[in-house]
Amino acid sequence: MTIITRDFGEVEIAQEEILTFPAGLFAFEDLRQFVLLSPLGEDVFPKWLQSTTGSAPCFIVFDPNVVCADYAVILENADERLLRAHSPDTLSILVLATVPEDFTKTTLNLRAPIVINTENNLAAQVILADYEFKHPLYKDEAQSDKADMAESAGEEPC
Repeated sequence: MTIITRDFGEVEIAQEEILTFPAGLFAFEDLRQFVLLSPLGEDVFPKWLQSTTGSAPCFIVFDPNVVCADYAVILENADERLLRAHSPDTLSILVLATVPEDFTKTTLNLRAPIVINTENNLAAQVILADYEFKHPLYKDEAQSDKADMAESAGEEPC
């Protein structure tokens, strides 16, 4: 199947690559099918979460463990049922990035991750209470020093 992408023009994808979001994404509830594009390599981030029905929306996504090694998602029972998740080993977690003109100011939304059941390609965006909406991807000197102090004091850096 050929889709039109925001950043890469026409791209050929296989039906089994399509991720289905039964409840859509927040603010895009009517759009249910997306595909992950990996132009930099299969296991290389960022990746693009591209709608299959048009060039928009398209989101830049990252593995949250890139910035937060202890990042964890505990699913509510309703989310587990929606994803038909039987094992946490089949779940993949991604977070949306906001990339401004100055890419060094990119932030990751750790509060509303995307959870993908890799067995059946069902996906959902969930809300977590313990994380922030705008976590910096890149740290400047001041942020790095502050994180180092928090870590040495036994606080969680995320």
